[in-house]
Amino acid sequence: MTTPPILPLPGRSAALPPLHRQALEALRSIAMGTDIDDTSPLPPEAQLADRLGVSRGTLRRATEELAREGLLRIQPGRGTYVNKHTQVRRTVREQLLPVSLPDSRFDLDITMFVPDFTGSEHATAEALAHPALATASTVFITPDNSLIALRRELIARGVRLVQPVFGGRRGMLLLEDLRDDARFASTLDGAEEVGRLLSLDDLARVGAVDAVVTGAVAVTADGVHVGGGEGYLDLEWAILLELGLVTAEVPVVALVHECQFLDVPLEVKATDLPVDVVLTDTRRVDLAHARQKPAAIDHEWSSGRQAANSRYFRELAARR
Repeated sequence: MTTPPILPLPGRSAALPPLHRQALEALRSIAMGTDIDDTSPLPPEAQLADRLGVSRGTLRRATEELAREGLLRIQPGRGTYVNKHTQVRRTVREQLLPVSLPDSRFDLDITMFVPDFTGSEHATAEALAHPALATASTVFITPDNSLIALRRELIARGVRLVQPVFGGRRGMLLLEDLRDDARFASTLDGAEEVGRLLSLDDLARVGAVDAVVTGAVAVTADGVHVGGGEGYLDLEWAILLELGLVTAEVPVVALVHECQFLDVPLEVKATDLPVDVVLTDTRRVDLAHARQKPAAIDHEWSSGRQAANSRYFRELAARR
């Protein structure tokens, strides 16, 4: 593994944080400094502890804390690895922050939401012109800030939107026949007020979805969608699939800033929904990957996700 230089810690001092905190920050710096495409383990515990000048117990405490953060993955008998999805999230958010637009609730804490960004109007215009959306009558779209303008234009054109509530637990909203309220309905608060919250049976009666549109923390050239880590998009696709509203032919379109579009290899699971089209503030990219969309709900995987606490998953589980 290519790592930045590892120097001994300065030791104990009233002017410095506790030694375990110094070890934690040093280890975090080592993990974040590795190459994104480097999938080898970190140096062995004994070697790292010796190079940092701390006990193995102190290093182990730091390692376990970073594992709880999601930055490291401890694999007994194999080693400690950097979680590349977390590394990508942190790296991209640092680059995205200068072009991010603040949220009314979270300001610029972009760990809490997917922000709108400078230049998003170009991605929105490309989306509206794309064949996947230009002829669509029903679109599933996520509640990301970067999609507010697109939601507004689609609603104004009379397109029906199926949109998850923020956090997903209460289900999805139907935004229909709201041309006169398009600006208000495109916001999260507005959608909650004028949209119709769908029961599972209501959602099943919506009919075919023509396209899926999402924001992201990052998207790779191989079509890997990196969200906040909760797996919302994959679970939402699984619900739509279970109800027969989508097929593998339905295009998945992502709107992101250019800094969020990366040409890096990332681990892919069978439950990951791949992106077909990326629209940035500077270009449109039709991805030529060979990945297949999930064809069915993986109930074992979904049951372990926080987002699977949604009412839809509880109802689907009860019906099995």
